[in-house]
Amino acid sequence: MSRINEETINEILSKTDILEVIGEKVTLSKQGKSYFGLCPFHNEKTPSFSVEPERKIFNCFSCGEKGNAITFLQKTKNLSFIEAIEDLAERANVNIDFTKFKKENPNSRLYNINNDALNFYKLYLSNTKQGVTAKNYLNKRGLTSEIINQFNLGLSPGDFDLLTKTLTAKGILVSDLYDLGLAKQSKVESFYDLFRDRIIIPIKDEKGNTVAFSGRTYLDKDKDSPKYINSPQTKIFTKSNILYNLNNALNHIKQNNRVVLFEGYLDVIAAYRANIKESVASMGTSLTKEQVKLIKKYTNNIVICYDGDPAGIEATSRAINLFTNEKMQIKIVMLPDRLDPDDYITKYSAEKLNHFINDKWIDGIEFQYRKNNMDIDFSKMLDIERFKKTVFDLIKNTSNTIIESYIRRLAEDVKISQESIRQDFQQYTKRNIRNITHKKSREMDIDNKFIVAERKILNYFLQNFKYVEDFNTEFQGMFYITDIVRDIRIAIEDIYFSNDENKLQSIDFKHFEEALSNEQMQFFQSKVKYNKIELKDQEYLDFKEVLNSYLTEIQIEKWNEEISVAPTIQEKIKLAEYRDLKLKEDKRWTKKK
Repeated sequence: MSRINEETINEILSKTDILEVIGEKVTLSKQGKSYFGLCPFHNEKTPSFSVEPERKIFNCFSCGEKGNAITFLQKTKNLSFIEAIEDLAERANVNIDFTKFKKENPNSRLYNINNDALNFYKLYLSNTKQGVTAKNYLNKRGLTSEIINQFNLGLSPGDFDLLTKTLTAKGILVSDLYDLGLAKQSKVESFYDLFRDRIIIPIKDEKGNTVAFSGRTYLDKDKDSPKYINSPQTKIFTKSNILYNLNNALNHIKQNNRVVLFEGYLDVIAAYRANIKESVASMGTSLTKEQVKLIKKYTNNIVICYDGDPAGIEATSRAINLFTNEKMQIKIVMLPDRLDPDDYITKYSAEKLNHFINDKWIDGIEFQYRKNNMDIDFSKMLDIERFKKTVFDLIKNTSNTIIESYIRRLAEDVKISQESIRQDFQQYTKRNIRNITHKKSREMDIDNKFIVAERKILNYFLQNFKYVEDFNTEFQGMFYITDIVRDIRIAIEDIYFSNDENKLQSIDFKHFEEALSNEQMQFFQSKVKYNKIELKDQEYLDFKEVLNSYLTEIQIEKWNEEISVAPTIQEKIKLAEYRDLKLKEDKRWTKKK
């Protein structure tokens, strides 16, 4: 690949109006020979960002960012050096053939086809009768023409194969449309459009390449259809590696040093309306390790704003664990009344959503407190004891200020004196410290058959998604005995959840191997993987029964411990009666009803 010579670069820079380039992002006002504005690279209230048009440079006196028009475009538009120069050359009317300076992207042809499709969808939205109906729908939802253009929204026609016919008439191969998920093949071997009668939302990678699409219903007749249809996994699109809107959000992420994470496309658009522009979405699927690492490339600060329904709460809890593993700083926003951001704006306003996200976030301890508080029956002593211990585990390694705050709150919630709660906390922490070594060694001796069952059942999860669904229904929540098995299970589920259409198929072992660390793969090969053994449903059921018995033994042990530390004989008797009743009623008491 050739290099651009210095003379050419200097010619382009000399013909570039740096005020015009930077003025697209920064409002500038003249002070002497320089122009000043708010720095686009960090959050500030007093202008410290200076542009000197004579020297054609910029400099921020606060954060230290400096450079010329090339570096400004690189940093604000996430462009390569060559791409930034090409942009400036076009502005300055300097005619240069840049093809010899660029390393050709092997996927450029596929990106271009997706761009052709996107242009088709945008044109159909803006120039058809059907597009008028779609725009009226979007306008009623608060999406102005500016927002429609900002997010490149389009519309797919209701015709069976209009996109396919239009693009193949331009010389695009139908096989490419099929490979990109834009067209599907019928039983009679004809091809038809995947997206029909849907608002089209383009999905772009961090460089701004269009890699996929999502289609949303908007007509009353489609109420029984899936709300969203997404592109399948392709050569240029793996859902688990992409964050929606990251390309648009990058500059705002750098400026505000945070990412605000949502579940879906319209949540991000709602956040944009609320002037929260450092927003991305995990596109309605479980957050993956790859997406977490992608965020960590740009910031260590994350604000999670998932839906407030039970599924959103569980997704938030899972996301917290992934971000915690990467040692990131986490804030959580829990919108009231189980609303999502789009509904919140409709019910209140964009300004109030901005205020809620910026000022009403909570930390991980507070989130877990609220989450565990949701299903507690405070009339039952056993529920109170479990809740107390959960809270004690949350606060035991924090400051005295936090501990005292939660002791007061816990006392108020369970209607027990602060002094009693404080004494229980002191006893609990001392007992945990005293018994931790003994408990661990004892569990390893007793639970050997349970650990084997937990490991071997992973083979079934790899074989078919139905086992994952059945297990998660049986053991509601993230049940596990050992951390490494938990992490491998998360990897398996992430692969299934990243490709909705493949949920009923087994996982390709190569794909699975790539998702594991070396340590995890060594563990899987030596402790988990079956070699030439046929998987049978009866064995799977046996493993489930063993794991249910593990939960029973653990809970009996907890009950006995609670009985032993109960302060009065009356409470000991009550707890013992409750234990015996539950065991007599249902040997499967461990499942949530």
